[in-house]
Amino acid sequence: KEFLETWVQDLLVRGAPCKPHLEGKTRRRSPPPSFSSQGEETNEEEEVVVVDFSSPNIAKEMHVGHLRSTIIGESVCRILEYLDRKVLRVNHVGDWGTQFGMLIQYLKEEYPDFQNGDEGMPNITDLTQFYKNAKQRFDENPEFKKISQLNVVKLQAGDPECRRIWQVLCDVSRKEFEKVYDRLDIAVEECGESFYNDKIPPVIEEFETKGLIRVEDGGAKCVFVDKYKVPLMLQKSDGGYGYDSTDMAAIKYRLEELKAKHIVYI
Repeated sequence: KEFLETWVQDLLVRGAPCKPHLEGKTRRRSPPPSFSSQGEETNEEEEVVVVDFSSPNIAKEMHVGHLRSTIIGESVCRILEYLDRKVLRVNHVGDWGTQFGMLIQYLKEEYPDFQNGDEGMPNITDLTQFYKNAKQRFDENPEFKKISQLNVVKLQAGDPECRRIWQVLCDVSRKEFEKVYDRLDIAVEECGESFYNDKIPPVIEEFETKGLIRVEDGGAKCVFVDKYKVPLMLQKSDGGYGYDSTDMAAIKYRLEELKAKHIVYI
């Protein structure tokens, strides 16, 4: 927050510096700099800024909160780019987690023929209704809920069937998101929660090596921080990972691999 306030205030007080190479040019939407191999390409003298924005959830509609983040994030990126910062625009989409366990199970039960190759996979275009139906069953049926939670663990472990269904759901959502981004002239690169799945175990190991983890009743691995009653849960009792796990892996990746000097969350 202070980092952004400093630069924006400077622009408002001093005005934007003249950049002859931009005169007479109209901005066109272009792909953001790729950060897949950023650690190798980054000049140590460059000030890399990771801007985490938009971040809608797969299998759900993009709501007004996501639109707010998208518009503010794009504005922040343009300001920083104008100030010659190397900006990495990250769309940390929610493409992992409990909701996929129930969506996978719901599809299995409602469309048992999906296993007969691509021809058997249903054409799911109304993901919102599909999600509502799955959530209703998840809330009302304890057995369905239990199996759904186990599906999450299987998905994170790389189960081929779960991964196949997950990919279909992600592809449907991405097409809808792109319609919004194209209309608003937004440039952002997807790097969702699933990207960090294989990076989580080393992070947990690092916490364990430093003696920061406390194993709770049931087996959950938690980190307790002074002045906070609720701990950081790095691994659930069933062996699965949650938001805390992903966030820790993302921070480590952005600082160490992307060489970010600033990380802006919107």
